[in-house]
Amino acid sequence: MKWFEAFRRSLTPRERDAPQTEEAGGGAAQGERYAQLSADGPFERLELLTPRELDLFLILLEGYTLKESAKKLDIKYSTANTHMTGIYKKLNVNSRAELIIRYRDAVKRIE
Repeated sequence: MKWFEAFRRSLTPRERDAPQTEEAGGGAAQGERYAQLSADGPFERLELLTPRELDLFLILLEGYTLKESAKKLDIKYSTANTHMTGIYKKLNVNSRAELIIRYRDAVKRIE
């Protein structure tokens, strides 16, 4: 669990943590943000995750099932499933196996 806490502390506050203002055409800006994902490297995409998605992401990398992860985070399974869907979309992966293969080096970068 040490690497989990070290990884969380190493992240800097992101713009999405700041209060959001509603702008006309905000959906287009979000679409542009996702369009830019293909140019980013895999570790830059981690910055798109919300703090709770990041918590779940790190627990999934440890090899826990989604049900075990939900229990560990003290959230409902359906909430964990929603977070996992967001993780998959933001990191552009289609399965947990792909997630682990692509991002297992995230753990090595912190140690």
